[in-house]
Order: sequence, then structure tokens, then C-alpha cells
Amino acid sequence: MRFNANKDILLKGILCVQTAINSRSNLPALSNILIEATTDDLILTTTNLDIGITATLPIKPAVTGAITIPAKKFSDIIKELPDSETISISVKKNNLVNIECEKNAFKIMGLPKEEFPQLPEFKNKDYITLEQKKLKKMLGVTSFAVSHDETRYVLNGILFVIKPTYIRLVATDGRRLAMVEERIQLPKTLERKFIVPTKAIDELDRILGDEGDVKVFLGDNQIFFDAGSTRLSQG
Repeated sequence: MRFNANKDILLKGILCVQTAINSRSNLPALSNILIEATTDDLILTTTNLDIGITATLPIKPAVTGAITIPAKKFSDIIKELPDSETISISVKKNNLVNIECEKNAFKIMGLPKEEFPQLPEFKNKDYITLEQKKLKKMLGVTSFAVSHDETRYVLNGILFVIKPTYIRLVATDGRRLAMVEERIQLPKTLERKFIVPTKAIDELDRILGDEGDVKVFLGDNQIFFDAGSTRLSQG
């Protein structure tokens, strides 16, 4: 694997996915970022086994491949590199990652892609499409009422109720309740209820912008938010 990247683009992608990392995990791969160099772009992925975040960057690799590398170490190195220079990253057969920029050179030991947990697949799943701005607003008027009492796990999130004519979000901590509803048109057979935990809500709110749509894929015990260049999976 080999690619050249602009610092700002690469660092933005790292910071976007880094929040899903569990630095206290006993599994080394969960402290890593999975970097996948495809034919057309660069994909960064992290997971803590509860949520996963994927960012697709407009970087065209010279050589395709995949590797996982320690997220904090990688982030710290990229932050310190010169702003105006191109960063060159390559991977050797022994999972050694070379990072070069101007007169700076670093080496990091990575782990093969096979050691990174596979995120849920959402192909051929039902989904709804919402405006990112609208969903972000709905989260904003309900998330304040979410309970932070870990002994009441069922209240540690927002209830999504999807019906053929509306989507409703509800949150409560046992003392106060917040609810918001938006009218939509969906197939008559599409009805779901699920709770999105606080951590996923916080990440989703951070990912959503003021423009564009977000697709919400509905799995059996999982949910997937596709906001285009950034995606969030829960479950």
C-alpha cells in the first residue's frame, strides 16, 4: 500500500474516526485505525465493538492495500508534520508503516487487516432517507433528556419510532420527557422501534451537517447512518 496525502485532509479524517476508539481495550486492534487504500479513495475505520465510524477521504492511492496502525501514535505524528508539505505513507510486507514528509521520517508497526473486527453489513437492508439538518435538529431537542444513570440502561439513549407516515424520537431520564416528530412518507410495511445509545447519539450529532441527506439503514439488531463521506454503525 502506498499513497500521498495532504495533511489537512488526512488529519481531518483521523480526528473524525478517532473518537470511536477504546484505548483501554485488551485487543490491540481496537486501539488502531484501519486504513484501506482502494482504487479510488482512502477509507479510515475505527470501532470499539459497540459503534464503528468510517470516513472516506478524497485521496487516490498509488498502490492499493490495507493495514491497521495505532491511532494515537499516528494522529500525534500527522499533527506535528509541516502544513504545506505532502505526506507519503507506504507499507512493507512485514506490516511496517513508513511515514515521510520533507525531512521527517517515521516508522510504525501495524497489524494486518484480518485482526481488525469486521463491521456489520447493511446491504439489502431497509432504509429511510432524512435531511441531515432535520435529523440533527431532532437530536438536539431530545438528547438533553437522556438518562446518564448507568443502572437504567434502557433510558441511556433515544428511542426511534419509525412508522409509514412519521418518525418520532423520544428521550427520558424518568423525571422529564422530550419528544419530537417529523412527517415522512414510507412504505406501509416499514415499521421499526429501536434505541440508539448516548455514545452513538453524540457521534451522530458530530457527524451530521447542515446540508445533504443521511440514509438510516435498519438491521435486525443494528443501525447504520450513512452521511456520505462519513458513516456510523451501531450494534
